[in-house]
Formats: sequence, structure tokens, C-alpha cells
Amino acid sequence: YVGRKGLHAQRERNLNQSAVGARQAANAITAAAGETRTYNDNFLRPYAGFGPIRITNNEASSYYQGLQAGLNRRFANGLSYGFAYTLSKSKDNGSGQRDILPNAFDATNIWGPSDFDTRQQAVINFIYEIPFLKNSSSVVGKIAGGWQISGVTQFQTGTPGTIASGDDFAGVGTGSGSQIWNISGPITYNREFATAVPAQNYWFTTGATATSAQTLATKPNAGTFTTQFNRNLTYSPGFQNWNLSLFKNFKITERTRVQFRADSFNWINHPNWGGVDRSPTSATFGKVTGKNSERNMQLSLRFSF
Repeated sequence: YVGRKGLHAQRERNLNQSAVGARQAANAITAAAGETRTYNDNFLRPYAGFGPIRITNNEASSYYQGLQAGLNRRFANGLSYGFAYTLSKSKDNGSGQRDILPNAFDATNIWGPSDFDTRQQAVINFIYEIPFLKNSSSVVGKIAGGWQISGVTQFQTGTPGTIASGDDFAGVGTGSGSQIWNISGPITYNREFATAVPAQNYWFTTGATATSAQTLATKPNAGTFTTQFNRNLTYSPGFQNWNLSLFKNFKITERTRVQFRADSFNWINHPNWGGVDRSPTSATFGKVTGKNSERNMQLSLRFSF
């Protein structure tokens, strides 16, 4: 078991953010006066006439809890292997120096999973010395024997993200990042891939019968921020990585050798899905429409002396 507590981590806030609802209040004043005047956002800020003023403070905190397990076999009889598994949870109210508070005057509901929170990770590695003609001194043995194969396979769950948009429904002006939406129902992970924008395949929705993720999120009332704890509430698809290598050392002299390697990255050609679209104003909100991690192969020679 590993437990850690973090104090005084860095995050940012906009010192020159307008008061919550300032934009709506200004519009109400002009409407009451029968005017159609539009105020510049910078006119409504505490330091009028200036734009956003971002400052980094050491005021964030975090905690991590994890169960770590491992199994290793030392190299013997031509084989070694290892297995490592981690089950963990990391939470904070600021995961990096450039994380900025949506509401510069209230960080109460920013506490949530860390941006890098990965609940489960497993790594398997091995190296195997192929016994075929391993000790043969013949020409065939020197060429066909003595090969080794190694591999590393990694599995991990996805990282979280926040359902938010660049809309200034809080009326505080620009410079404080995206604003978080309200969540109106439970999140259901359908874990489907959408091949195109119109495809009704959602990574998450509000329920098993939902046909659109749009019903999941609603804007807070104009002139307000959400009071829900919705930061990093939804998780992206997980990740797999399969690497395999075949290699052999050819001894030239006592001090020199050549190693031939054939490496294959993601040798089973497993597609890893991209991130989830978490902008409620987007046509692909709640969907995964991209993938990566195609198979790659390379051959190499290494000369050691």
C-alpha cells in the first residue's frame, strides 16, 4: 500500500476576473435604461481597462492511495519474467501549474480526480532464450542458434476529463478557462466507437435507453457557476501496448560484437481509441471518433566495441 498527501501544489487564478454575473448585470442595467449599449468585458473587471491577470499560487492539495503488487522471476534456464499491477486513486484540486480556476473567488467544488488519475495498470515483461541450437559451434548453429525473444505488454484504464465549454454563462469574462456544466443524471458507459459524426454510438450517455449524450449536461443558470462537484467526472477509453523483440548477438572478436534486432511495436495491431469529446456544444459530444497505435516494425544493427 502506498499513500501520499500533497500540499501547496501550484495552480493559477485570474486576479482580474469580473464578479460572477457581471455581464448579465450590465446587460440588465442597459436594458432597464432602454439602451442597446454593449460593455467591453475589460470595463467590468476589478482593474478596469486591463485584461486577464493570471497568477500562480501554491494553494492546491492532493492525495494518492494505491495498492501495488509485483511478481518477478530472475533469469534462469533461459527465462525471466515479471508482472506488476497497480490499483490506485488520485484526487486533487489542481493537477498542474497551468490549471486555472474557473471561478477565481471560489475553489470549493474543484476537488475531484486528478487529470492523470489512472485507476488500474498492469505490465507484463519477459525474456526467453530460444534453446534451438543454442550451444552449437557449427556454422548453422552460429547463425540459427542463440536467438532471444523479449516482450513488454501494458494495460491501463483511461484518464478523466471535465464536461465543460468555453461559453461565458457565468458572466465573468475571458481568461479563466472553460466553465463546467451541470450533470442532470447518472453516467452510463456504452463504450462504443462512432465511425462518423452522425453515428449514434456513444462512449457515455445518461442511461441504457438514451439516444443522445446531450441530455446529460445542462448549463448552470446565467450569471452562476455550477455548485456540483463535476470536475473530471468522465473517463476516457483505456490503453493497450504490445511490444515484441527478436535479437541475437554475433561475436566478432573478444571485444567486438554485432547485435541484430527485429522490433515490433503494437505487434497485434490493437487500435487504441482517442479521447472523448466532452464539449456539450459539439456535434460529437459523448463520442469517440478517433484511434491511433497502428503496428510499427523496425530492423536494426548495433555494433559494440
